[in-house]
Amino acid sequence: MPKAIEVKPENVFAKNELKFKPIAVNAYDKSIDEEKKIFSKDDFSAIYHDMCLIREFETVLNKIKTEGKYKEVSYNHAGPAHLSIGQEPSAVGQAFALKVEDHIYGSHRSHGEILAKGLSAIRELDDDTLMKIMKGYFDGLTLRAVEKDHKGTVKELAVKYLVYGAYAEIFAK
Repeated sequence: MPKAIEVKPENVFAKNELKFKPIAVNAYDKSIDEEKKIFSKDDFSAIYHDMCLIREFETVLNKIKTEGKYKEVSYNHAGPAHLSIGQEPSAVGQAFALKVEDHIYGSHRSHGEILAKGLSAIRELDDDTLMKIMKGYFDGLTLRAVEKDHKGTVKELAVKYLVYGAYAEIFAK
């Protein structure tokens, strides 16, 4: 990448026009049988899992915001709760098609998008890479918080790590 980019105002502000090809709207018309040929049962299970995880994540935030607690854990969250309940399929659907190196840029209601992209990446990455990421972020501080008493796979640990990290960020911890 160049250290300097020459900007010529006469080019930047020259009159021009953008041309678009037509964009199809409401054009999706695959049947369930056609979808079953594209995705495996494991894919459908993963998609459903991710949507449920995101819904529960948002439900926890909503309960804390509206009732001051979730189950028996009380918490006073003074910050906003920009929930995206009901948007789980959109977040999971877009993330399911992305690769680890793809970027997403969420809005102010992006918990679901962030979690969906993280869950998709966890499925794609191998255990060694996941551990390297978790150990390397904040010198493993977040990892140490979630690995206590963990009895499961590295991928299950990575999901805990992702969810814990998202809550920690929201609650400014």
